[in-house]
Amino acid sequence: MRLCSRREFNLIALAVITLVLLQAGPLLADDPCAVQHPFMPPKAEFVGQCPNCGMMRGMWARTWMEFENSSGKHGVCSIHCLAHMAIKAGEKPRSVQTALYMAPEKMVPANTAWFVVGSKAKGTMTMNSKIAFPSKDEAEAFARSCEGKVSSFQDTFALARADLPKENAMIAEKRVKDGKIIEPIDNKDECAVCRMYPARYSKHKCQLIDKDKKVHHFCSTQCLFRFLGNPREFVNNDTKPAMIWVTDYQSGSWISAKTAYYLVGSRIQGPMGHEALAFDKNAEALSTAHQQGGDVLVFSEVGIQRIEAKE
Repeated sequence: MRLCSRREFNLIALAVITLVLLQAGPLLADDPCAVQHPFMPPKAEFVGQCPNCGMMRGMWARTWMEFENSSGKHGVCSIHCLAHMAIKAGEKPRSVQTALYMAPEKMVPANTAWFVVGSKAKGTMTMNSKIAFPSKDEAEAFARSCEGKVSSFQDTFALARADLPKENAMIAEKRVKDGKIIEPIDNKDECAVCRMYPARYSKHKCQLIDKDKKVHHFCSTQCLFRFLGNPREFVNNDTKPAMIWVTDYQSGSWISAKTAYYLVGSRIQGPMGHEALAFDKNAEALSTAHQQGGDVLVFSEVGIQRIEAKE
């Protein structure tokens, strides 16, 4: 019997591997526990950015949710961010719609959907995934294949709220570790507007990360909103924000600028005089306003003109 050459052996081995992969491919594609989440590369047909964490719908479309509250209509990446924004606002979200995990192009009323909690499938903003299905039968079928517990929207939302303290602590630590938030260094990182050192103002510092991943530090919300009003006054290009972080006045923690509540016109002074003091929770902003005066506004209502009007 003729022994095959090294070249012939390699060709045979390659053919066998290719055949195995071709046979396994459909099985992998049909595995409900292994659907691609997040989408990489992001899918252009899904448009939107979560205001609470900055994540893009193009990647996290399978767990996207939409809702209304007293400040308007919002889209968020997950039930985690839905629960977080509800606590921040101090009100229940209304008209909640959820994407279906296996068909993210479809949005259905959340109170008609069924969720699988804690399955093998990847979730969003949580290690304890919470993913939506159009019917209880489909949710149960998924749970049989991928584990997890079938739950109503009301129960899943309550669990998401209960998971927030632990999850938010882990997320905050990871953001700094991964460079999503850059702590300013004293005597090095200057405010992009006034050139003071933001590291010295622990209750007022802010930062903007642009689309090119450049970090712009600010000593205060006054400087941040002045910059947002006319970036070209301070930088040589059109700065497009990817994410903006401000400091919660109560805790000193970093929070999303777009979901913060701002106290404007109070008797409390900041590094630049009057500030739009940022609060993570609406109730805390209102309580401080009751004691110190001023008006509580959301991000879209602030602007440098509103701050300066109180000077």
